[in-house]
Amino acid sequence: MKLLTPATQTPLAASVVTIGTFDGVHLGHRNLLEHAKRRGDALGIPSVAITFNPHPATIVRGGTAPALINSFEERLALFEELGVDYCYLVEFDLARSQELASDFVKGTLVGDLGAKVVIVGPDFRFGSKRAGNVDLLQEMAGDCGFVVESDLLVKLVGEIAASVGKVLPELQDEGEVVVSSTLIRRLISLGSVELAHRLLGRDFYIVGLVTSGDGRGGSELGYPTANVSYQDNRVLPVDGVYAGWVQYQQSRYMAAVSVGTRPTYYPKEGNRLIEAFLLDFDGDLYGREIQVGFTHFLRPQKTFSNSKELVDQIELDVEDVKVKQR
Repeated sequence: MKLLTPATQTPLAASVVTIGTFDGVHLGHRNLLEHAKRRGDALGIPSVAITFNPHPATIVRGGTAPALINSFEERLALFEELGVDYCYLVEFDLARSQELASDFVKGTLVGDLGAKVVIVGPDFRFGSKRAGNVDLLQEMAGDCGFVVESDLLVKLVGEIAASVGKVLPELQDEGEVVVSSTLIRRLISLGSVELAHRLLGRDFYIVGLVTSGDGRGGSELGYPTANVSYQDNRVLPVDGVYAGWVQYQQSRYMAAVSVGTRPTYYPKEGNRLIEAFLLDFDGDLYGREIQVGFTHFLRPQKTFSNSKELVDQIELDVEDVKVKQR
């Protein structure tokens, strides 16, 4: 996949375009991206995913911007996995937030990308004050030489909708669940990583560098952990212990993953950390980039009276990880 920007690209003669922030690249996003890829292949023209960085809400809404499921780099990697030909990056700033929707259509969709097919969700909004929508795209399509396809929402029903309703009671009578980044963020923040998996189509994960910690895990507790850095604007699961995995280079290891402030040792002012104990791993990960995946919530964060109680619980956690990962 090739990355394009308004400043560096040569205008495309023709393309199939889909547009969105695509935070999480969840099942609904995948439906759009895969449809764009299929349409492009059928027409013999490239598929393009237009996306925005930073998230538009960070500019438009400032401090109320949502915590993100993926970093921008992770988003690009997921686009590439889906076979998208180009990613067109809109570097979102105040000027972009004030751009008229019609100017975006003429300048970006037509002028830069030569759009012949534009694929968006039915609730897609764009342009200054979110004035642009599917109706505007339809109105401009004829004169601009493209067609619009928009009826592509992914809805989940039955057992999975009922499971979401148990976690989020306000949705329990809906009978169906529309897959969205907002819903997935809520599930992750509540620790419902198994349900998040079903809406994402994969495990929720975080990529970060392994940083130095207290050194207590290996020397005192007998369970050395990798302390993983993360961006402040990332959504995190609720504090607790999770079954999961760590990907390092080409190898994947089962892991017990702790999210929390280590209240046994820091009852008042502990930093919130992600710590992963890798099963069947013997090596040094400091300074290395790893991917940490969350598969099952095991238990909430606890405060223990002493280190021995904590070690006894860690032993049980590790056994639970083995059971969950079978």
